Amino acid sequence: MSNIIGFSKAVFGKERISMSNQGTDCFLELLELAAAENNMTDNQRKLIGFLKERREENLSAPGTASFDVDEMPWSKDTLSEDVVFMMKVIEKAKTVEVAGKLDYRPDLRIVSPWLDQFSSMIWKLDKDYLYGTEEKELVKEGLEAIRTVLYGKNSSAKRRLLFYLDQYLDPFYQNDLTGLYEPLTKLLQEVMISENEADVIEEARHILEAYMEME
Repeated sequence: MSNIIGFSKAVFGKERISMSNQGTDCFLELLELAAAENNMTDNQRKLIGFLKERREENLSAPGTASFDVDEMPWSKDTLSEDVVFMMKVIEKAKTVEVAGKLDYRPDLRIVSPWLDQFSSMIWKLDKDYLYGTEEKELVKEGLEAIRTVLYGKNSSAKRRLLFYLDQYLDPFYQNDLTGLYEPLTKLLQEVMISENEADVIEEARHILEAYMEME
């Protein structure tokens, strides 16, 4: 069984890295070691902590460490700084110096292209992909608050809300969908045939196909 690192669950985020369990362990441990000697902000520690948790998950239950780059705990306020931090960590992870800290000899000819691809996906992040407290509060407010955003003029707000809904509706997170599932399904079906932006319509379609019943 393999693990997959993707950019986003959204249909326009199809780039992915597929690694064996052993390869995943090596990939994530190199990143941990590369980051260890850096002075990190609180959010940068969260990013590395997320990767550490994925490695621990893979060790305890192989094949369960897959994730998307936009699932990592990025902050809209420090995104540029944190992306640069991760670029430096990834470059250091490719060095013989860091590889030498492992208790085995990794084949950097295999791991380095994975790290390069991971770097490329992170570099593509922008604030349109990142949701936060505002999106969480909108979902708590209910369907009409969601409708107002999806039929509003702020394209970035629409994308962030849909990305949050993509996570919120995932059964893995066990959110209570009582009272929201059916009306939200109808709303997303309406969005699909609306005059919304093409990528907003495609993300609505993705959510319906992934988590809901389409008519």
